[in-house]
Amino acid sequence: MFALMISLFAAGAAAGTDKDDCSGDTTYELNDCAAKQLEASEARLQKYQRAAIDRYSGEEDENAAVVLGIKASSEAFAAYRSIECRTVYEDYKQGTIRTLMSLGCQISLTDQRTHTIWSNWIQNMDSTPPILPEPQPTE
Repeated sequence: MFALMISLFAAGAAAGTDKDDCSGDTTYELNDCAAKQLEASEARLQKYQRAAIDRYSGEEDENAAVVLGIKASSEAFAAYRSIECRTVYEDYKQGTIRTLMSLGCQISLTDQRTHTIWSNWIQNMDSTPPILPEPQPTE
């Protein structure tokens, strides 16, 4: 499993915009790379959440429930992600891969949440272009 995770992160690094940020063979270097990827994923999630909330905030009172729902589901997501990825860390606690596995969990779930926000609140049902592009997995 460790070799698979290393190869997946190495492949992701090679596909990234600055592969020097993700080069390395040590656990520390891989963890550092994954931490940077998580930062990028979280920044994008925040951008999409703000856009979704802004889209519904300036409108009529009937959208107040939508804004509250987006905020509440974002809080619930943060709690879920924390528990899920701490559990992944716990499962791998005997090895040095534990941090990388936890970071991978956080990146994956954050990317999924960003896409859910885009699908539900940012894209349009007609041919009007969305206010933000469809998010792709973090590399």
